[in-house]
Amino acid sequence: MRWEALFSDFEAQLAEADRAGLEAEIRELVWVEQAGISLEGRLRGNSGAPVDVVLCGGLRFRGEIGDVAESWFSLSAGSRSLVVPFSGVVTVAGLGRRSQQETSAVRRGLSLASALRALARARAQVVCHLGGPSGDPLVVAGTIDGVSRDYVELAQKRVDARGAQASTTTLVSLAALVAVVSPA
Repeated sequence: MRWEALFSDFEAQLAEADRAGLEAEIRELVWVEQAGISLEGRLRGNSGAPVDVVLCGGLRFRGEIGDVAESWFSLSAGSRSLVVPFSGVVTVAGLGRRSQQETSAVRRGLSLASALRALARARAQVVCHLGGPSGDPLVVAGTIDGVSRDYVELAQKRVDARGAQASTTTLVSLAALVAVVSPA
């Protein structure tokens, strides 16, 4: 009888050690899996969710996540629509735990320039928020006339001293963009 109790206790200890080892292995696999999830995947998995976004320079927007591409996402914020490069994101609050990878190679390959070309075709008035050299945000407004590989050409209309309409062009580096805001 003593031997049976001893063997039962030994079997219980082995079973507990196996269970603890399996739990530790599962935790490790979860951590490894989570390490492979990108901001892009988390945003895509929460498409349509309301979030609070803080961008470089302290810009804050609250809205719903729209399209998500490899290097940017859109946000519907009331009567405004934003295109936000991931490079300008400081924090995103309000995301659930879901993540989703893009299966379409075409959608995955949509660049920031392609999103801005859509705004150029629509001739929408935009406000470009830029990261300034001192960290202070800069703002440039106008209509996107063209999108190059690494810059956006903004046309800005103004009235000169004689009351005549004049147009100037400002080139904005894509690398400096923190957010592009347009009417929804």
